[in-house]
Amino acid sequence: MQKKLSIPEMVIQQIWAEQDFALKNLRTVCGQQLNIEFPGWHNTGNGPDFKEVRLQIGGQNFLGAVEIHVQSSGWYSHQHETNPDYNAVVLHVVLYHNGSRKIKREDQREIPELELSTILNMQQLSSEKEAKLQLKKLSELPGRCGIAALEHGTGALKNILGHAAEQRIQQKTELLLKRWNEQKPEELLFQLLFKSLGFSPYAQVFEELAKMYQFRELRPYFRQSQRTTRTMVLSRWFGACGLFSKKLTIGEPTVRHEYLQWKATWEMLGEQLQVSPKIARAHRPQNSPERRLLGMFHHLNRAANDGLLKHWLLTLSKLAVYTEEKQLRKEALSATEKLFLTPDWEVWQQQLVLGKSKGKSAAQLVGKDRQIIIWANAVLPFFLAYARYENEQQLEKLLYQLFMILPAEASNNKTRFLEKRLWYSELAKTAKIKLNTFGNRQGLIQLQHDFCRNFHQGCVRCELPGLLAG
Repeated sequence: MQKKLSIPEMVIQQIWAEQDFALKNLRTVCGQQLNIEFPGWHNTGNGPDFKEVRLQIGGQNFLGAVEIHVQSSGWYSHQHETNPDYNAVVLHVVLYHNGSRKIKREDQREIPELELSTILNMQQLSSEKEAKLQLKKLSELPGRCGIAALEHGTGALKNILGHAAEQRIQQKTELLLKRWNEQKPEELLFQLLFKSLGFSPYAQVFEELAKMYQFRELRPYFRQSQRTTRTMVLSRWFGACGLFSKKLTIGEPTVRHEYLQWKATWEMLGEQLQVSPKIARAHRPQNSPERRLLGMFHHLNRAANDGLLKHWLLTLSKLAVYTEEKQLRKEALSATEKLFLTPDWEVWQQQLVLGKSKGKSAAQLVGKDRQIIIWANAVLPFFLAYARYENEQQLEKLLYQLFMILPAEASNNKTRFLEKRLWYSELAKTAKIKLNTFGNRQGLIQLQHDFCRNFHQGCVRCELPGLLAG
């Protein structure tokens, strides 16, 4: 019997990234024909090892992820079958197939497996350290798009980014216009604000929460005393999100008292509704759902008297008087900060994760980065749709101006990925192109969607380098 090689998982990841195995007549363990269109991009964060993978399995096209282990049993020993983050996996790649247990994702879908041990190009294998360094180098290589941008000048890239940014905001606007008559516009704005306020792991939870407890139902509570309002609103939000389900030890007396009061109020409600998605476990303490719910409460507390829609329209009308770009930008940021300002008396400012951690100093419940994301995903697309529907041309003009001059939201995995492919550091040196403006950052996200996630092109046949060449 041939002795099994002992190869670290990192080395297997390098083998997959470089496709260093026999690629002709590939078959899965179950005998399905396998064609690798694109092996994907190595992922060093949470989730599967390779993302944006393009495969043909048994004649079907798949766009998804690949997870790699030394043996088949690694899938279950790492408990991927219970983790929804791995529901994008379309192929399990192992050095050795062992056991008869089928590989299933959390959504119960069975996924095929590829065994590499019999098809390796048996040359000198890397050490684990060498493999790690090589994977890092591969992740930092520019794409053909970045090389084309340097070769042909960045004028075309600037134009493409501008068109992509406009396309992105137009698509968001059109989607909202299709939903316009399904409900009152104010409820749609409420849902968008709530969803944008949620950190990505629980954006869906917050959107469902906004549909469950609509603004028109909550608004009367804000005419009562602040203590009563907090209890009536936050007990429902916390309860529906399942935030009362754990036994917690909360050190801060005022926070503990409010939390227990809200919990008691929730338990006294006749019908206890629950959102269907679960609150994701992984998040930064500053982005905890408790803090974001308190942040939304303070925003509504300011807007409820006028009404949410009217309050934002008044804010935009005040911005319309500024014609100079720097002043408009400054006033827009200042107005947004006031809309989401956390009062000095709010004791939850120092509370990070309930029962676990407390901040050293008070921090805004809705920070400046999240405020920009709210502009990008809620305010701008909603009010562009509103302006189109009501034929408010001056408002539409103001919104497009804000779109171009607001600062960019914080980088995310999509923008960082494309900045690497476009070789941003080199572009910044040679042409001083700024990819960190609001419009350009939105353009990057759209390019990543249109080109990097395009199954029929992939990186190898991508049309973007040709467009950059003119």
